[in-house]
Amino acid sequence: MLITLAYRIPRENLADLLGTVTAYPLTKEFAAVWGDLPRTGRRSRQPYSALSTGLVTATGQPVRLFGEEDLDDGERATGSRMLLLTTDNALDYRLRVAVRAWERHIRKGEGTAELADFLPEPDIERSFAEFMTFRPGMVPTAPNWVFRTAAWQITRQLAGEPLRVDGRRSPLALRMDTDGSLLAWDRRDLIVNRSGSAFSMARVSARLITRAGVDDAVVCFDAHLSRVSPQGHWAKHVWIDRGDAGKTVLRLPLLRSLDKQTERWRSDLNPAIVKILEACQLLPLSIPDTLPDVPDLIRPHMAGSRFHALGSGPGPRFMLRLHEHIVRMLPGLVPLTYETDRRIKLLNPVKRYPVGGPPAAGVGSTGYERVTLVCVYSTPEARQRMLDELGELAGRPVSPDPDSSTPVAINDRLDILARHCPDLLAHETANRAALLDSLRLSSGPGHLVAAWLETEYHPAAERPALDAKPHLRRLLGHLGIPTQFLATDPLELPDEASHRSAETKKHAARAALRDLLRSSGVLDDRLLTALTGERLPNRLDRRALLVGIHMRRQQTGESSSPLVLIMVAMYVDPDALEPWRALVYSDRRRAWVRAAEGTADFYAGPIGTTRLGRSQEKAERTREEVEDRLRALCTVTHVDIPVVIFADTRSTRTVWPGLQDSKLGLGPLPGDGLHERGADVAVVRLSTDIKEIGRPVTRREKANMPKDPLQPAAPDRKVYRLAESGVNSWLLAGRSVTIKSKGGDRGARYTRWTLPTELRSELRVPWHAYTAREILVVRSGTWSPESLAALTARLCDQSVSWDDRTTLPGPLHLATVIDEDHPEYRASTEDEGDEV
Repeated sequence: MLITLAYRIPRENLADLLGTVTAYPLTKEFAAVWGDLPRTGRRSRQPYSALSTGLVTATGQPVRLFGEEDLDDGERATGSRMLLLTTDNALDYRLRVAVRAWERHIRKGEGTAELADFLPEPDIERSFAEFMTFRPGMVPTAPNWVFRTAAWQITRQLAGEPLRVDGRRSPLALRMDTDGSLLAWDRRDLIVNRSGSAFSMARVSARLITRAGVDDAVVCFDAHLSRVSPQGHWAKHVWIDRGDAGKTVLRLPLLRSLDKQTERWRSDLNPAIVKILEACQLLPLSIPDTLPDVPDLIRPHMAGSRFHALGSGPGPRFMLRLHEHIVRMLPGLVPLTYETDRRIKLLNPVKRYPVGGPPAAGVGSTGYERVTLVCVYSTPEARQRMLDELGELAGRPVSPDPDSSTPVAINDRLDILARHCPDLLAHETANRAALLDSLRLSSGPGHLVAAWLETEYHPAAERPALDAKPHLRRLLGHLGIPTQFLATDPLELPDEASHRSAETKKHAARAALRDLLRSSGVLDDRLLTALTGERLPNRLDRRALLVGIHMRRQQTGESSSPLVLIMVAMYVDPDALEPWRALVYSDRRRAWVRAAEGTADFYAGPIGTTRLGRSQEKAERTREEVEDRLRALCTVTHVDIPVVIFADTRSTRTVWPGLQDSKLGLGPLPGDGLHERGADVAVVRLSTDIKEIGRPVTRREKANMPKDPLQPAAPDRKVYRLAESGVNSWLLAGRSVTIKSKGGDRGARYTRWTLPTELRSELRVPWHAYTAREILVVRSGTWSPESLAALTARLCDQSVSWDDRTTLPGPLHLATVIDEDHPEYRASTEDEGDEV
């Protein structure tokens, strides 16, 4: 049995576990005044978080403000258009004072502050359980605000006792912050590097969710190491302890600005917060110009993945201790049960290409007769790394002459060229087009050219003002050439950084070459074997079109962000590799094209379109667009072939309601148009969001168990079925490449707080916890649900190019990485889908 950090809340325990909420239903009159407030930046409306953050600061209580889209039909029917919530007692006089002060600040002294005049008296305290509706055989329903706030009370109870860490005398005392997370706040519990210059803090979060087929609510927990930036560098939020251990720690937005006189960066709080505190006659909050070198009452939270002297992740052992703490403190929770599904077997994946590289038949999947890989380099180091990796691929040394136009063959259909062109690759080069022309690289109808290029990069070094990488990717995209890059370290690095090890460089070169083959559409018989092995139960036994639908909102700061929609199809044949094809839908050509062409077209153009989206009107348009593409795919050459569609839960469920837990299979689904025309269409929903599926922490079996009874047992290479679910739901759990590497299991044998002295250097290394993805068959077509689960798991277990598992099955993985490599890629910082 697999144990995860996901727990069912029996409805008889719901009221005790979730506690109560105090609500202020805000009328349409309040909403009208809100709609007339001055806008912030390029937003179409004032963000709700702006006011709730000020109320949090003034009251020290968790407070949230929600708009009409988060209310249910009953709340809207009674006239509510907005909702102000707190899980503590009703707010006192500071509510009106704070609202008035905040509005005056927003209006900059112009006009009349009216919002406070429309504030109602609070409703009586009500149990969260009263807002939840239970349905036999289906997930419970509730307004969205319930799912966003109900976990506050659960984390509050979890903080009732310190969290015990084996091997450490003092347990971790947990403090709640105003976001509802739990912090190991005591200075003695900070993770500190040897020089005492880098700090991380353990943080535990919880989220109330639903789980398809489970008719009770579910809560998921997770833990992280949050990096603390003592001086505020690269921080967007800050934690502030006001000196009372009995109160919640404030978590507030942090503003960073450059003082032009001193040329020094300074940190400040939002001035609206300062105004609210003044109006409420509370002690002021401020960020000193110089913060202490060691985190104390003020702790800026370092954002993003900047270089840091401490590794990320608390490790699997800590996750198991967290599970034990949850079970001990919250006995009303019931862990979800995942049992091994013995109908689904996975072959041991073949990590490397066979000697001689991909078979010639594998090149056939590109749709080209011949593929040439061109190595474009500046330094001897990059050339050698490229050729070493290509030599391993070929099974013999390769050494193409950079002055020769004659390629070196790997097999009958795959060869290599080398080009030394430092000016083309230099970041400071302004005009690369002429230099690129001199290389005379171009793809033709039957001949694909793919470029492997050197780029100077180190995560600790400052990014160049004119980065060569995105520019080259776009230029080569116009020539129909897919690209991949190999990073080499700059000659000079910041004092705290070090050059990457030979092992790290080797790993990076292998990954880059595999990615270049992937973007070219090269497949090989490793995947064919993994799907069709003779002894496999539920093996792939028919030709099929496997389609991945990837969509993402491109973060721009505008009110209407572009939606990125990428669709990748793999035509597979269980009898031979030669007929396989990798296809990408090209917006540029409005057609399905070979993978390399579609990838290059995507890089050559702008990313996303505002014509598509998730709002009601745009969602319908997006569905129509996808159906048009599927119809085009299934005509002429692919008529009457079964179609299996893979969709990511979080990014697609607001477009297709039938993918949502609450309406599973009852609303629109991708492929409906084909299905209505009689086509054989299956739909598989994938979820990889650990906050919604629950991180695996250990398993309970007799075989292959650690000798240390306190050490977590890593998930086996098995597929686990959710026993409580009334629908076809599985979990594919596993370990990352890092945790499987030599010494990568340190986080299972120790915690960050209990490393032996001789292993203190491990604090610099990322510690990965166990991973998982949920596989849910929404529509099975003529397939059995377990055969679709097996197909999906095998498409993750044996990747199309990489040496290990991928998070998503092949077609969906390909679509996702195409998006991430676009020169304009900017990840969304907001939730992709609000329905749970």
